[in-house]
Parts: sequence; structure tokens; C-alpha cells
Amino acid sequence: MHRLLALSLAVLPVAPALAQSISADSDRQELSCVSAEVDRPRSRTARDPDASLEIDAEHFEALPGAPIRVSENVRVTLGDQRLETGELTYSRETGRIELPVLLYYSDAFISLSAASGWVLSEDSRARFEEVAYRFAGGEGSGSAGEVEMTSETSARVRSFTFTTCDPARPDWQLESGQVRLDMERGVGVARNARLDFFGVPILYSPWLSFPLNDERKSGFLYPGIGFSTDDGFDLSVPWYWNIAPNQDATLTPRFIQDRGAMLLAEYRFLTPRQRGQIDFEILPDDRETDSRRYFAELDYQARLAPGWSASANLRRASDDDYFVDLGGDLEDSAVQFLRSVATVRGTGRFWSAQLIADDFQVLDESVSPSSEPYSRLPRLEVDVDLPLAAGFDFSLDSELVYFERDTGVTGGRLDMLPRLRYSLLAPGWFLRPELGLRSTAYSLDVDTDSTLTRTTPIASIDAGLVFERRLGNGRLQTLEPRLFYLYVPNEDQEALPVFDTRDLTFGFSQLFHYNRFSGPDRQGDANQLTVTLSSRLLDADDGRSVLDFNLGQIVYFRDLSVQMPNRPEESRSTSATVAEVNWRPARQVLASAGLEWDWEDNETQVGRLGLSYQGDNGRQAALSYRFRRDRVDQVDLRWRVPIRRDLNLIGRVNYSFEDDELLEVLGGIEYESCCWAVRLLGREYIRNRESETRTAVFLELHLKGLGSLGRRPYPLFPRHGY
Repeated sequence: MHRLLALSLAVLPVAPALAQSISADSDRQELSCVSAEVDRPRSRTARDPDASLEIDAEHFEALPGAPIRVSENVRVTLGDQRLETGELTYSRETGRIELPVLLYYSDAFISLSAASGWVLSEDSRARFEEVAYRFAGGEGSGSAGEVEMTSETSARVRSFTFTTCDPARPDWQLESGQVRLDMERGVGVARNARLDFFGVPILYSPWLSFPLNDERKSGFLYPGIGFSTDDGFDLSVPWYWNIAPNQDATLTPRFIQDRGAMLLAEYRFLTPRQRGQIDFEILPDDRETDSRRYFAELDYQARLAPGWSASANLRRASDDDYFVDLGGDLEDSAVQFLRSVATVRGTGRFWSAQLIADDFQVLDESVSPSSEPYSRLPRLEVDVDLPLAAGFDFSLDSELVYFERDTGVTGGRLDMLPRLRYSLLAPGWFLRPELGLRSTAYSLDVDTDSTLTRTTPIASIDAGLVFERRLGNGRLQTLEPRLFYLYVPNEDQEALPVFDTRDLTFGFSQLFHYNRFSGPDRQGDANQLTVTLSSRLLDADDGRSVLDFNLGQIVYFRDLSVQMPNRPEESRSTSATVAEVNWRPARQVLASAGLEWDWEDNETQVGRLGLSYQGDNGRQAALSYRFRRDRVDQVDLRWRVPIRRDLNLIGRVNYSFEDDELLEVLGGIEYESCCWAVRLLGREYIRNRESETRTAVFLELHLKGLGSLGRRPYPLFPRHGY
């Protein structure tokens, strides 16, 4: 009788496994087509191999020489499995169990019914007729004309269907004429599989292989379909290859109407000490450019020994316009450089070291040879952070690097910055004086004196207070004034080359930095005092920050003499005032703003504003504005607005006031039922720096519990999709 319950589960692997074989996208739906009360899953109890089998019935007959007959309200229970029927007979001679009338089976995951059936317990054979099943939680339902167990590890299913819609009126349904299951190998094969949407076949496969467990299985995934005004029809059909338990690959033939056929390949591997991914794309003959085009990337990581690791990210494209023509969005078309880097890292308790080699492929034609980034072959960094006694600690930042480029000065650079810090901490205040000595030496590949050095002391004092008070509503408010004094003497550095140093973008964090430049080729002189005031408002219940505010400015006691090449000395008494605020008036709303106001020039240098809302029923909106004088002046608005329970409006507008043009406009509709959703989007965006536009149409059909046909351009709200 135990075998009867086990064989009743024959139909279980078919539906979810067949769905998984078609697409890896099997999201649980937020809406359900079935009643939660009827379809609520029960808690699954652990299977006890010694659990007793319980049989309840109104009548029980066991006459000599005749089959055992159990009838009227028959209930067979084993753990969380339950079988109910009107009649059951068992032949002791043949081991055959007959189920001649309607039967019901249920457990924590599935409930099913069958018109009749029989089981041969001795050789694990069974057959059930006219099966209907439903997974708990609204995860799908369907039917099978016949389920036959041909052995303990194999089964055959005829006239199989599956849907996550209302089974009485399914909007979509997956059907197969015959399904064979091999539980020992974990493989199933479906023949004449068809996917119908409102009675219209949209996908057909004469032969389909799929896994019966959580293991990956080779096979085709859903195709991606798109259309754009400059390239025409775009179709990609990915094929997944399960090479080994630790290796797989995805091969994607892609056809672009106006350019031709291309191939995209992705290979991944994983071992206890290594992992990596290789991506390769090739368009053998681009009809638009009459050339071969490709892109390749290697991403690799390895554990060499305890505390030691290696990594590499190598990227190359065939030409400067590869991402402009074949990339997916505005961000792709804005790529200036492709960086390739390889690193070996080591860490200890108080130290870290890394050996790096990196190179750049320039994709932006507007970048002159003298402005191209240097290759750093190699670059060695050693950092030490050593706590000493009585509140003192010692740190060392050091770097040895060789710079290579076809144009300009090349050579090596050694930079060392040892620092001694004392930390005095107490409730409500802190004091941190620090003294450092930066020494930088160059060995250049030039005809004249190739050795240059610079040594500069750096002294700072960081001090602050923290006041707290409890408000009447229970919230905690803080007031945190802070002073940071920095002194660096002026050293003439005009003779030093500039390899990888730039002006740091000014912001609140830079108010406490020891250098206003991003690299050691320039160490800024300083005799200055930073004055800041911060305040936070913390919720009494969970400590969530309701409001945080930062305000700060630097007071200069002398002119800023050290500058980048061809830049004049800067004479001013104060820096721009920096203000930042984040406000969360409700859990659904976040407002943030930032401002850099130059009092001496009486103008805004940098401004930003952000407002985001995430409400009920998928309602979302985000507004952001960015301003940087003479460079950026953009507004970005995104929204997803339900106009009724099953219909949403989706859109985005990205506009540049600096260029007086639309960078991107996207709009469309999204319809969502309990078991399927469709998105229709139109999009126009700037595809290159010459302001040429691309217009595209995207259609995506999402069948919940099964997958998606077509594609979307990108998620508007990355954490939550559309």
C-alpha cells in the first residue's frame, strides 16, 4: 500500500519540469487565478521511512481466496500524503491494486484526481486515467489523459496540459501529446509540445527534452524579438548547453535584418578554487559597414592560497562604434574606454598587497592621443594599517608603477605615504591628530635628467562633537559639529609629469580629504579649516533615519598654488558651500537633494534633486535632476502608474537642458492578469555623440510560471522591475 501512494505521484515532475525546460524565468506571480483558501499549501512534514500507513473505510472484506476489498469513504494516509476513493481492491496473489472509481490524492504541494487506476505493487507498474492536478499556491494546474508507470523509474504520460490560469478557462496552455519520464536519469522527453495563447498556437516543438529535478538541462530558451528604425527586425534564439555540473554555455544565434547574422557565446565554469566567464560576440560580415565586428570579454577569479587571490577582466572590441551600433542602450553608446586588468592580491592581519596590470582600448574618437589613459604595466601596491599602543596607529600607502603610452612621457613612479595617527574617543566627542610624509620619485624615459623627486609633510587634526536629544514624539535628534584642519606646505611640482592624476570632483566627502587631486602626481598645498554641521533624526521604533542633513565649507588661509598643468593659481578665501539632505517622510517616499554654492562667484556649481515613490499595487515614480556648471543639466522622470487593477502606464523622459534635446523618451502599456502579462513599449534615444537617434519597439509576453517571449529594453526600477 505504501507503493500505491508513491506511484500516485507519477504526474508530479511533468508540469514544472516541462515549464523549466522552455525558460529559466519562472517567477511566482503576485496575482493568483485560484482561491487562496482552496489552494493554500500545508506545512510539509519530514518523511519517516518507518511511518505507519493508516487506512480508514466503512467496509473491509478479506475473504479466503478472494481479493481484499475496501469500500465506502476510503482514506489512505501516510505522513502528509492522503488518498481518498470510494473503492479499493487488493489481490494477494498478483499484487494488483484496483481503483475502479474516482480517486483523490493530495499532499503539501499538489492535489489531483483520477477517474480510475490500477497498481501492480510487485513490479512497480501503474496506470491512472483522466488525471486532473493542481499545485498548491496557484503555481499551476492541468490534466493528463493517462499516466502510466512502466517501471519504478520510468513513466509515460499522454495528452498532457499545464497552465497557471483558471483551468476552466485557461488564457494560455501548454500541451503535449506524449511525455516520457526517466526518473533514474532525471530526464523527460515531450513530443508534439505546443503553447497556445487564447487558442492561438505561438510556440511548437516536435521534440522537447527537460530535467525532472533541479539539475540544469541543455535546450533552447525563449527567443528575443525586437525592431529598430536603423537596423530593422532583430531576432535572437539562445541555446543553453549543460556541459558538466560545473560548466555551462549559452550560444545565441542573432539575426539583424540590415546587418546580417551574428553569434553570441557565453561560457561559465566553477571549481572549488576558480570561477570564470567568457563572453564572445561576432558579426562576420556587417552589411552596413562591410567589415567583421566582434567583442570579447574574460572575467576570471581564483584563490591561490590562504589570503591570496587572482582576478582578471579582459575586454576588447573590434572598432570604436561597436557599442553604438550593436549595444542595447544609451549607456553602451557612451562608453569611452574598455579597461582590461589583471590582479594578484594578498592580505594579512595588518597589511594588503596587490600586483596589477591594466590597459585601455580607446573607443571615443574625440579623445586625443595626448589625453588617452596610460597603461600601467605593472603596478604594485602595498598598504599597512598597524595599531600601536595607547591609542596610536600607523598606516602606510605605497605604490610602484610603470606608465606606458605611444604619445607623451613614459616612465616609472614610486609613491609612499606613511602616517601616524592618534585617536582620542569619548562619549560625545573625538579628537584625531595625524602626521604624514608623502615622498614621490620618478624615473622617466627622457634624454635629460630622468630622476625627479618630491617630499611633502601632511598634518591634520580632526575633531567633532555629538549632541543628542529626545523629542516629544520619541524620536532622537543629533547635532554633530566637526572641524578638520589640514596643513601641507607648498612644493613646486610643475616639472613633475601627470600620468593618472585629475582634479577630484568636489563634494562633501572631499572636505575631509588630504589631497584635492585623485593621484600622487600632484599633492595639493593646504592651510585650511573645514567646518561642517550634521544632524540626523532617528525613528524611535526601529532607529530608521527619517532625516539627515550635512552642511560644510572650507576656509582657506592662503592661495592654492599647486594646480594641474596650464592652470593658474587659485586665489580664494573659501570653498563652495556643500549641503546634502535626505528625507524619508514615509516608508514609500525618499527625497534627497545636494547643492554646491559658490559665494565668491555667486553661482551654483553643482546641484542635484531626487524624489522617489513606491506605493501599493506596483505604483512607482522617480524624478531626478542633475546640474554641473557648463557640463550637465539633465532631468530624468520615470513612472509606472496603474490606471486600473490590471493595466499600467509605463514611461520615462530624459531631457538635457544643456544640449536642448531629448536624450531618451520611452512609453508604453502593461497589462497583467492573474496568469499572464504583456508589455508594449516604444523607445527613442540618442545612439551616439552626433545626436543620431534610434527608435525601437519592444513587445514582451510574460506567461507566469512559464517564462517570457520577446524582450524589454531594461528595467525602469532595477530592484523591482516594472
